[in-house]
Amino acid sequence: MDSATDQPPFRSFVFDRWLLQSDGTLMRDGHGVHVPPKELNVLRLLLGSAGTVISKDHLLDTVWPDADATEESLTRCIYALRKLLKDNKDFIATVYGQGYRFTCPVVELDVPSQTRTEAPLLAVLPFRNLHESAALDLQDAMIRQLTTAFGEALRVVPSGLMAAYGQLTDARYLVERLKPDFYLSGRCTLRDDPSQWSIELIRSSDHVLLHGQRLGGVDLGEGLGELTCLVAQRLPGLRPAETGCASYPALVAYLNGLCSVERHTPQSLRDALVQFRYSLQLDDRYAPVWCGVADVWLGQAMLGLCEPGRAMDEAHLAISRALPLDPGSTQTIARLALLTSLRGCEEAAQVLFQRCLSSADQADVHYFHAWHHWYWQRNDLALQSLDKCLSHDANCKRAQSLRVRLALAGDPREAVMMHRAKQGTRHAAPLDSGRRLA
Repeated sequence: MDSATDQPPFRSFVFDRWLLQSDGTLMRDGHGVHVPPKELNVLRLLLGSAGTVISKDHLLDTVWPDADATEESLTRCIYALRKLLKDNKDFIATVYGQGYRFTCPVVELDVPSQTRTEAPLLAVLPFRNLHESAALDLQDAMIRQLTTAFGEALRVVPSGLMAAYGQLTDARYLVERLKPDFYLSGRCTLRDDPSQWSIELIRSSDHVLLHGQRLGGVDLGEGLGELTCLVAQRLPGLRPAETGCASYPALVAYLNGLCSVERHTPQSLRDALVQFRYSLQLDDRYAPVWCGVADVWLGQAMLGLCEPGRAMDEAHLAISRALPLDPGSTQTIARLALLTSLRGCEEAAQVLFQRCLSSADQADVHYFHAWHHWYWQRNDLALQSLDKCLSHDANCKRAQSLRVRLALAGDPREAVMMHRAKQGTRHAAPLDSGRRLA
């Protein structure tokens, strides 16, 4: 235990373009800055209580516990820290008559995990009244959609576990074997027509129907969006009150935007930005929406639709809004890690990515990690991360697009074949852009 700060010495913090490592080295843009011991202790206290005021008396008693220090000593420390932070000196604000406050959003790393309520487990059963291959495709699409939409808040049974029991297995037997908390059962209202579904959300403990609804339309994405909204609204305890979206219409707009981002086309990204902006008009305190805005700008940069510098600035602004709302979110930190990398802070970015990869195994984290490796011209590692991403979501369009770009660094003919086989649409990402988006 560090007696000066009363905090574990291994704690490290990321704020804006800075990284305070556990050894006390302050990094900016990959360059280390030495911080003297007293200033380091004051900085750790400020970062650990970012957003709240720390009194002068508390700082003096904690940093100088065995000395009769005066306010002048603390003032000198604050002055020195502001000088070290240079153009970010306003991050340390003086609250006259009270103390000091750190104003920039801070992400704390290496925090011991707290006990969390286990996320509910949901099983999506194979659809009835549909040819086996089509039923499995629809089941996979639903599982991917729900996993992408809710992340760690909802555990979805992988389709591979259900496939082991066969297509014709009795639903009750399947539920008893898998032991989910809830399950979705459905059928196509017209035989072998996957555009119209009838879906039921059922509680497993007593097989009580919680909600039944007809879904689907001409567009599969619209049906999946309706399904996600249904689950978000009806599944008890899915959205914790302290971090959830306060407005159901705002949540619907967010989920529709999420579906559009997943399509990864120029038009779908424009549509997504409209949906996210509408969601923020209704509720601007739901962090995932700000992450969605960042994804739109990053996607536009990847597709060559806007100037990369502007895309990075807009994405960073969005993540800066998300951080104070949900500072420990893997979703937020993964995007912060990529932006940190694209700004040239490779070491700080890798620290952030390691935290994300150790706490969650999600397709988007692996995708952003692949982009990070690609930016630093580590194409072999980028391909490994893309393989992990696609193992979670085989239809991830942006991961497929990046694979094509990486293939261009090798055999162009292989890239063309991959482009035709995996993209298979007229909206594929351009193949002639450079390797680095900076």
